[in-house]
Amino acid sequence: MSFWMKVNYLISMPASIMFILNSKSIHPSYKMNFLKKLFIGLKMFRNSIMIKTGTSYKAHLVMALKLLEISPEIKGDVIECGCWKGGSSANLSLICRIVGRKLRIYDSFEGLPEGKEGDREAKAYKKGDYSGALEEVKSNIKKYGAIEQCEFIKGWFNKTLPELKSKNPIVLAFIDVDLEDSLNTCVKYIWPYLTPKGYLFTDECVGTDYVALFYSEKWWKKQFNKNPPGLIGAGTGLVLGEYYIGPWSENKDHPLQHAGTGAYTRKDFSGFWNYYPDEKEEDKRLKKQKNNS
Repeated sequence: MSFWMKVNYLISMPASIMFILNSKSIHPSYKMNFLKKLFIGLKMFRNSIMIKTGTSYKAHLVMALKLLEISPEIKGDVIECGCWKGGSSANLSLICRIVGRKLRIYDSFEGLPEGKEGDREAKAYKKGDYSGALEEVKSNIKKYGAIEQCEFIKGWFNKTLPELKSKNPIVLAFIDVDLEDSLNTCVKYIWPYLTPKGYLFTDECVGTDYVALFYSEKWWKKQFNKNPPGLIGAGTGLVLGEYYIGPWSENKDHPLQHAGTGAYTRKDFSGFWNYYPDEKEEDKRLKKQKNNS
């Protein structure tokens, strides 16, 4: 991040906190007054500086907001897939303490796996990228977060996530996994256990091929026999003052732009196109032709 982007972050930080956490839907039982919102926002901003993280504190604030809007009567945990050094984990643990939810952190703690053949994202990474040792992550969360809210599940996603069936339901999942194969695995195993209005956030929001999974009629029909849910923020990320024009392939041409606010979908969303007037007209014509014959 450039110097001027950091300046913008610092200057806009108080307003960003209050604008993002401004919602009439925050459940009253959490008693989130102005000072509490500002305090949690400042902590998240600090943590994003003190712990190396690939995601914006603003994205963490959005997830915090969604958790605050969920009634405590709705049971369920929070899941994070891919935590690197634990920056987002520390921030999620803080909000989990407020809302009384368990944060389950899934990671190899060895970095990214070897990219599989056919995975278009694999060429941008090498095995071991974004590695954070389990003890390092725990140390960071203990220092800056709420480690008592956390459970750590070490291993590759295709080995650990199938065990979700023995766990609690999920109210919110944060997937920051970079590879197409990992995204496929995470969504496949997490989606069935989301609560009816449970959220699924992804950090990789600007790659239009990558987020196409959330609009793929073939994928969702094959996996769950349903229409795709779509993705709010697909292609650009959430509109949180990051000033991202895009596209990602031309990002170097916009040095003050920053794509890092994530995107999300929800269990009850729909991203399905069903308007085909030409086909309807053709059906009418064929029906009329049949009746006249």
